[in-house]
Amino acid sequence: MQSVLVTGASGFVGFHLVRQLQRENCEVRCLVRETSSREFLKPFNLRYVTGSIFDRTSLRRAAEKCDTVFHLAGRVRAKNYQELEAANRFGTENTAMSAAAENVQTFVHVSSLAAAGCSKPKSPKRETDEPKPISGYGQSKLAGENALRTFASDMHCTIVRPGIVFGEADKMNLELFKTVAKLGICPNPGFSRKMYSWIHASDLAGLLISAAQNGERLPPFIQAGDTPFPTPAAGQGIYFAACDEGRTLDDVALQVRRALGRKRIISLPCPPAAVWMIASFYEVKKRTTGKDVPFDWAKAYESLHHWTCSPEKAETQLGFSPRHFDERIQQTIDWYRDKNWL
Repeated sequence: MQSVLVTGASGFVGFHLVRQLQRENCEVRCLVRETSSREFLKPFNLRYVTGSIFDRTSLRRAAEKCDTVFHLAGRVRAKNYQELEAANRFGTENTAMSAAAENVQTFVHVSSLAAAGCSKPKSPKRETDEPKPISGYGQSKLAGENALRTFASDMHCTIVRPGIVFGEADKMNLELFKTVAKLGICPNPGFSRKMYSWIHASDLAGLLISAAQNGERLPPFIQAGDTPFPTPAAGQGIYFAACDEGRTLDDVALQVRRALGRKRIISLPCPPAAVWMIASFYEVKKRTTGKDVPFDWAKAYESLHHWTCSPEKAETQLGFSPRHFDERIQQTIDWYRDKNWL
């Protein structure tokens, strides 16, 4: 792995991946939009290509003479499913098509646990489980995976599905940490404690690099009905990324409390009716303003389920060994404080 293209490099996971690739002495090229912030990328020696995952000309220019592509670009929130599908399905297809046309050898796609679907209590998702996404986001990420499968005969393709990603420069989980820090409460959707799989962005970046170098590859494309899943090699070329098999929000809040030096955190159960009421407020706002919002009906539905996955395959095949969760929380809190985010 010598010359690498990273899409979505301006995002917080991209920042962690670029930093580790630089340590590996890779030549790193970043596809960025005109409006993309490069604030966290300034310390690195990078080559920028202006373009987008919707523009195949810029994608081919970015992938030219690269041996590896890490595809991180996509959307987590949007006004509607069409926007999610455009980014997560067709954006992936455009990127893979351009990479294959430029004879890229290895393509690592960052998908999501949402593509596999929610889990059952004490039964984390495994790579061989049939995907059953329950949200538009999950469906769009699975559609992206299936689009990538059609290029598995042209280059080495691997899919990594992380759980909840946190770490330095992350703004999405910052709101939870702020709630714990300022109010001393931890909101819990529903009456029962839900389990979630978490992964620090630096540990995820390390796994992505390992997957590119030694990871299992997707099998050649096999059409089965209307979609390319399942195949005779279900789960081949896919890895879940998590620090362990699951933690509740209370577990996370406890570590945040310790990192902040707070004496007490109150767990605040949110009845499903309250969850739906809050979601409805944002849903109306989204529909009336046309802007995406942090919480809507889809997110409410997701929040009332368990989201866990097993990292056993990555541990066994790639030697994946993330640093301790408590240490990573402390590291993240210290960074937030240093940057006056918290």
